[in-house]
Amino acid sequence: MSRQQPSRLLSTSARVHPPYLPYLTTASTRTSPVAKNIKWLPPLAGVIAAGYAVVSYRGAQIERQLAAAEQADLERRRNNMALADAYGDRSSLEELERAMRVYEAQQHGRR
Repeated sequence: MSRQQPSRLLSTSARVHPPYLPYLTTASTRTSPVAKNIKWLPPLAGVIAAGYAVVSYRGAQIERQLAAAEQADLERRRNNMALADAYGDRSSLEELERAMRVYEAQQHGRR
């Protein structure tokens, strides 16, 4: 069998593109070190902003909880003082007797 020769041979020196095209593509793909670092700024700014928001929210939440606990403690102290005023603090016999009179008066009032 004989091999048939192609009618036209391809040359390796044939140009596929214009001579300026390789320089355009490599110039557009090259990035400076500054440009590489700048591309990280938006995500970094987003992470910093999210972290600040979380810390601020948590701080405000802690302040609200402390204020609520302080308010509850103040209310508890007021109630204790009112009970001590009404029933006496049991530091002396006179206070205890006065507390018994107040308690008995309240019990007769409820009947």
